[in-house]
Amino acid sequence: MKKTIKCIGIVIVSCIILSFCIPKGEPDWFHTRSQYISDESYNDYDIVVDFSKPSCEDRLFIYCNKSWIEPELIYSGVVLHGCGGKSTPSKPEFSNEIGSNCSSLGEYTLEGIVKMKNGMEAIKLKGWSDTNSNAEKRGIYIHPSIMATLLPFNLPDMNFPLTKASEGCFAVSYHTYNAIKSYMKQDTKHKTKLIAYYGE
Repeated sequence: MKKTIKCIGIVIVSCIILSFCIPKGEPDWFHTRSQYISDESYNDYDIVVDFSKPSCEDRLFIYCNKSWIEPELIYSGVVLHGCGGKSTPSKPEFSNEIGSNCSSLGEYTLEGIVKMKNGMEAIKLKGWSDTNSNAEKRGIYIHPSIMATLLPFNLPDMNFPLTKASEGCFAVSYHTYNAIKSYMKQDTKHKTKLIAYYGE
């Protein structure tokens, strides 16, 4: 009995570790970047978010551009979408309007660590596309959420319930937030870019 419990424990821990380490269903990085970023210069890291994927699956992907051959996918994790408009758990509505509480698509840059009104640490974002130009006025951040953290492994084709955990912000797990913060601080060439899009 003890051996069985121990084996089950090892399997659960392994699943948790693998869920953090194994990228799943990654986007076409070259195609996505060329669609949203006209600048041909490359910073050390790029973040891509595909909001068409179910929210209980990895849909945030971090790429390292330091290789001379091709970008390397180094991290993936879940990210929640905004609760505004006609958004549902499975399909977000996108808006750039102040007060919409919707997610916005387009190109962002990570502008540094700030404190939100509730005192929580977050990463400030600036929008560079027509679809997200109000990001700073709206207070759009990358911030950790206990809801995203509660999911220790991917649940295929499942979605988080729609809550105020995200009112347009990129709400991620604490593990993902710390990973993004770490890579952002290592980005010595330019500000880290984030591309949010809705895939086919």
